[in-house]
Amino acid sequence: MRKYLLPLLGAAFLLTACASTKQAASETQNSEMTTTAAQTSSSQEEAKSGESYTVVDITGREISFDKVPEKVIALGHGTLKFYTYVAGPDKLIGIEEAEKTGHTVTGQSIHYAYPKLRELPTIGKGGPKFEPDYELLKYSEPDVIFIAYENTKEELDELQSKLEIPVVGLGAGMNGKIFEDDTYNTFEIIGKVMKMEDRAEKINSFLKEVQEDLAKRGGDISESPKTYIGGCSYRGAQGILSTRTHLDLFDAPKVYNVMDELTEEKNAIIDKEKLVEINPELILLDLSGKELLDEDMQADPNFYKSLDAFKNKKAYYIMPYFTYGMNFDTAILDMYYMGSLAHPDKFSDVDIAAKAAEIYTVFVGKDVYNDLLGTYPESFKESNVE
Repeated sequence: MRKYLLPLLGAAFLLTACASTKQAASETQNSEMTTTAAQTSSSQEEAKSGESYTVVDITGREISFDKVPEKVIALGHGTLKFYTYVAGPDKLIGIEEAEKTGHTVTGQSIHYAYPKLRELPTIGKGGPKFEPDYELLKYSEPDVIFIAYENTKEELDELQSKLEIPVVGLGAGMNGKIFEDDTYNTFEIIGKVMKMEDRAEKINSFLKEVQEDLAKRGGDISESPKTYIGGCSYRGAQGILSTRTHLDLFDAPKVYNVMDELTEEKNAIIDKEKLVEINPELILLDLSGKELLDEDMQADPNFYKSLDAFKNKKAYYIMPYFTYGMNFDTAILDMYYMGSLAHPDKFSDVDIAAKAAEIYTVFVGKDVYNDLLGTYPESFKESNVE
């Protein structure tokens, strides 16, 4: 057991940094998307009356619209899910190839709530080394392009000028943070562009409720098990040595991430000797790396058996919280589970299935927890080494 707030250590080691609430959902939440659709229809009809409007994007750029966009494209890390959380899938006219394969699909709630997303035309490769297909984008004739990369004003202006299509910059979750202004602003911007302000506010209000609930539960917590997370995706699936630091995933439920004191890098890969030296009390394994984790456990079982977390049955799987951008809904669910592991007395009232129903209903309009469990049946279970 270690103190939750620890000073930054000057430990020297070889670290290769990769350049990467309220209880069950109510009837009101279950009808949320229907209610929102009616409100949105009214709001959009007003906008169609001929009154133009201007929206300021995440970089401070002003983008003007003569009417509510009817054809939408979302590009870059997390943009598709950010947009869909607010506006649903109906106006999307294409998605990136990166949104159609692997854990990018299986790890995101939107693809279970809206399975026809994958049937949309491909409008570019996408992925970590994003380069827009300018010709294809222009040919698709969208009314707006949302993009959530760390682009500058100048880059977005250049893209908009080249395509002659309104380009709206977003930005949320890329630094591992959820409860921050960029998150709230991102949803608000989408709401303003699509005239779905009420829906965006509903998501932001829920996020603030979650933050307040977690803060209340952790108010007097001063200690936490020494915890490590492995299997974190970075430009694809990774094994146990791939980790992440300085995350709301840990900070919000007051779970002590042992790596926070060892590096400022957000994404890092350590070696096995360092993990043995750290010897965490609690290990969390991101299921986006399940295949590689299984392979390594079979190839080197003694390594895992040497770690106290595995010896003491304190190694557990969590659902993928970051697959081509932050999965806000699943990340929140993981927070409650992690809190229950580190501080069981503070989270004893939390039923994971009921909490999942609440969370997913808010974000995608339906409970897709069992669908995700069908893909990741090991979720929220102990990891054993044969």
